[in-house]
Amino acid sequence: MKPRLQQILAAETALCGISEDATLHEFGLAPETHYDVLVVAPGWKPHKIMTDFDVEITCTQEHSYLSGYEVKHRGRRIAWIQCSAGASSLIDELTICARLQFDKLVFVGAVGSLVPEIGLGALCTPSWSIAGTLANGYLLEDIRSYQPFGRVYPNDPAFVDRVRGLAEQRGYTLREAPVFCTDSIACEYAHLDFIKSFGVQLIEMESSSFYLLADLMEKPAVALLAVSDNSATGDPLLGRTEAQKQPYDHTRKQVIPQLILDIAAL
Repeated sequence: MKPRLQQILAAETALCGISEDATLHEFGLAPETHYDVLVVAPGWKPHKIMTDFDVEITCTQEHSYLSGYEVKHRGRRIAWIQCSAGASSLIDELTICARLQFDKLVFVGAVGSLVPEIGLGALCTPSWSIAGTLANGYLLEDIRSYQPFGRVYPNDPAFVDRVRGLAEQRGYTLREAPVFCTDSIACEYAHLDFIKSFGVQLIEMESSSFYLLADLMEKPAVALLAVSDNSATGDPLLGRTEAQKQPYDHTRKQVIPQLILDIAAL
C-alpha cells in the first residue's frame, strides 16, 4: 500500500470514526481472512451471474445499495463487493476494502461501445481510460492539482497480459480498447462528439478510478467489461430485444465468471 492511501485511511479513521473493522461493518468481510481475489462489481451480484458454476456463495452483508459476498471454489476464496455505479461510489467502497488481505483485484461491469466493430457481448479490457470524472481528484493530496480528461493506464500491464492468456486458453477473446469514463449515463449522449474526440472506443464510469486505486493499493488488477449497448449501431442500453441481450448475458454469466475463477487459481 502506497503512503498516499495510508494517509487517506488514517484520515478516515481519525475524522470519520471509520475503524479497522469497517470492511466487516460495510461488507461483512473480515480483515484477518485471506482472499485469492477481491472482485468489485457495480450492480453485479455473484448469485445472479454465477448460477451455472459449482461455487459456494455466501452473502456476508447486505445494505440498500451495497452488499458483500464470499465465493468459494475448489479451495479458493473470493471476496466480492457490489456497490453503486459511478466513480465516487467505487472510490469510497474500494478504499475501505484496502484493509482486506487479498492477492489480486478484479473489476467487472458493463460497458457501452462507440464503434460498430465492437459489438454486443464483446469482452473488453481498457488499454487506457480517459478520466472524464472529478472524483479521482480526491485521491490526490491537493484536489486543485487534478486535471480531468487525462489518461489512466492499467497499473500492472503484465498481469493484464496473463489474464488475456487465460482468456485465450478458454477460447475467449479479451479485447484491449481505449475507454472514456463518464460521470453521467443520461447526459453522455449529448456529448458523444466531444467524448469520441479522445480516440476512445468504449464508455463506462469507473475503470480510471479502479486503476488509480489499484496502483495505490499496489495490487495486480484487471477490468473485465461486457459490451451491453452500442451507440454506433443503435443497439440501446434500455429496451433491448432478447436477441440483443443474449450475447451480453453470455459474456456476463459465462465468460466473466469463468475468468474470475481462473484468476483466483493463478
